[in-house]
Amino acid sequence: METREIFDAAPRAVAEFLSETGQGLYIPPYQRAYSWEPAKVKRLIADVSHGLEQTTEFEDSICFLGTVIALRDLQYTTVEPIDRPMVPPKVMTIIDGQQRLTTLLLLTTVLHEEISVRARRLPKNGGEARDWCYNQAIDVTSRLTDTFEEDMRYGEGDFRYYPRMVRSYHDVWSRHTDRAKYDSPIGYYLHQYGRYARDGESTKDYKHIPFAEGEAADANAQAHRGLESIRTLLRRTLRNAVSTSRNAREDETEILSAGAIGESPKLQEALFNSPFPASVVEAANHDERIGSLLRLIVFANYLLNRVTVAVVTAKREDYGFDMFEALNTTGQPLTAIETFKPKAIQNEGLSSWNGSESYNYFDTVEKYLDRSSSADQRQTATSNILIPFALLHDGTRLSKRLSEQRRYLRTAFDKEADQAGRRTFLHTLAEVTRFVSGPWVSPGSLPEHSDDELHLQAELCLQVLREAKHDIVIAPLTRYFAAHQLSTGEQIDKRAHEYLTAVRAVGAFFALWRGAFGGTHGIDNIYRKLMAHDPQTSGARFARFGQELTTVPPAEDMLRFLRQQLQSEGIAEKHQWVVKTAATPVYSSSRHLTKLLLLAASNDSAPDEERRGLVIRGRDGLLGTLNLDRWNDAGFSTIEHIAPQNAGVNGWDPKIYEDSTTVHIMGNLTLLPKVENSSASDRSWELKRLMFRALSAKTVEEAEKKLALASHEGISLGDGAEAIIRRARHLPLVSSLAQRDEDWTEEFIRERSERLCSLAWDSLAPWLDL
Repeated sequence: METREIFDAAPRAVAEFLSETGQGLYIPPYQRAYSWEPAKVKRLIADVSHGLEQTTEFEDSICFLGTVIALRDLQYTTVEPIDRPMVPPKVMTIIDGQQRLTTLLLLTTVLHEEISVRARRLPKNGGEARDWCYNQAIDVTSRLTDTFEEDMRYGEGDFRYYPRMVRSYHDVWSRHTDRAKYDSPIGYYLHQYGRYARDGESTKDYKHIPFAEGEAADANAQAHRGLESIRTLLRRTLRNAVSTSRNAREDETEILSAGAIGESPKLQEALFNSPFPASVVEAANHDERIGSLLRLIVFANYLLNRVTVAVVTAKREDYGFDMFEALNTTGQPLTAIETFKPKAIQNEGLSSWNGSESYNYFDTVEKYLDRSSSADQRQTATSNILIPFALLHDGTRLSKRLSEQRRYLRTAFDKEADQAGRRTFLHTLAEVTRFVSGPWVSPGSLPEHSDDELHLQAELCLQVLREAKHDIVIAPLTRYFAAHQLSTGEQIDKRAHEYLTAVRAVGAFFALWRGAFGGTHGIDNIYRKLMAHDPQTSGARFARFGQELTTVPPAEDMLRFLRQQLQSEGIAEKHQWVVKTAATPVYSSSRHLTKLLLLAASNDSAPDEERRGLVIRGRDGLLGTLNLDRWNDAGFSTIEHIAPQNAGVNGWDPKIYEDSTTVHIMGNLTLLPKVENSSASDRSWELKRLMFRALSAKTVEEAEKKLALASHEGISLGDGAEAIIRRARHLPLVSSLAQRDEDWTEEFIRERSERLCSLAWDSLAPWLDL
């Protein structure tokens, strides 16, 4: 293939493009409804008027309206439904530019109406000026007609004439009354207006007949009203622009005056190839009917001949989308899901689409995307569900590139063996959407279970994973989520247990893996390996392709797989993991990871009376920190470095800073409320210890004494001190720190780090059955 075969690009005047013989413009189903704002419509007329005015000085003045990207569909693969023998010879499927083209078609019909009606209202014996204007009106309205409809030379009544633009699924081009259908806003309007325009004797204004036909009317009512309102706006704007009997506001557009037109030979030669008769110039200056008609005729000629678009014609739809993304700077690029919708509709058949299972699945996805308030947010939301969907479906690693997402959806959908498989494909996409918009953003929506502790721990894990942006787990977790959502009867509780177990397991794996290595260390690839399992080999199959959504491997299979990954890295035993994690600067890697490990170390812990400054495991139920309430508790809101991050301040042990990572390991970290963390700052160990003692006092009276002493030493906790003191029981790590009388040394930091990691392992490892 040579690159020049990919697409053609050429500037085309409005008349040249819209009036091309045998050409029909086709709006595919993924295109959004017509929705140009009034401000853009007025700007279009203003731009054309400005270009016309420039013609009085520059004969080669043009007005450029941007780029149209289209697919030349020679095989009619995009046309649905279709009366194949009746399709126009040249179908141009519009990938980008339908808003501008629709507005241009509305503008040409309004100009056609205004010029033809005004010309017919001129007196029959008006002299040379009247005859010249009347003939020019016939000429330009004939050319305007060619822009909005195509004469097919034969057909049943009005159906001999095809609307120049139609929309997929709503419209069908046909010469036969019983096969033709024009129910979209633009198709219906052009068909109705064409019928009016062919009445060559009428001097009445066009009266639009509102569209109303069963269910279609309800579905399209807003779109029809929107198009009709823009048409009304165009007519009002044009009438005001040529009126001499009213005072125009500053923000209103005026079309070049009859006097300026008559005084510009350059304009006359440029648009009409000859100067105007003197009688026409004189009549236009003195007769408002002649003058306003002439101004509209001139405006229409400029629109048809000098207003241009750059038409990029792609040979393949994919090329068109790629070019659209590259050229688009101000529009709203279509998401991969929007361009995929025709495939979904074809699978069900147009007549069966509404009310089908596939329709309901797609509706779930579209409602989620519709929550996005901007094009960028919509693209992000699309990636948020498509990337995990591809991983879940067949293990594919999908990027955020639109072209790649579009191709993946189409090819993966086509690989399904039958209609039922393609429905399950859409069902899976809907379940990913439900998970992403449900439990993933609201862990509190996890299913209730008889094992309360499992439920609370799963909630915490889901919150941590989301805040840490560990999105790779969405794919496997959606499988368990969907299996639970679709279960019934006795299966519900079993599926809920599997689901919660899977959530808790990936939370524990995140903590243990990232804790040992600090960085991600290929953790995403582990889940890709899990989801891309080869069905030809032994083992659990986690990718969904070819399976029902209710068919999901036991959670134990996932736990076993994750344990194997820890074993392969030599961190599946407690002593192996503790030694490695205790020396890892977890704070530098992830604040969410650090907080989870500190909470795990605090769970059911108590100060070690024999080794002051450390904690030990206490009785079960002493202090539960591994739940969502504790994660969100203000008492644990920030991570505090005990020895400050900055070396050489307030007499801290210099050995702490010989290795720059020491201050970021577990042994030098604790959890504090935000106000205390701010107060702690870079103060000395003596002052910090004093603050810790105030926070961990057993009575308010004792705490107030400590606060007074702290205040004397220059430590202020602010106005909320008493409330903070009453939360002291929420600060188990601080309680142990308050008991240390010795200096804060590098050796003690490492000892404390191993102790905390040991306790964190004891809390988290059972979640993976280690």
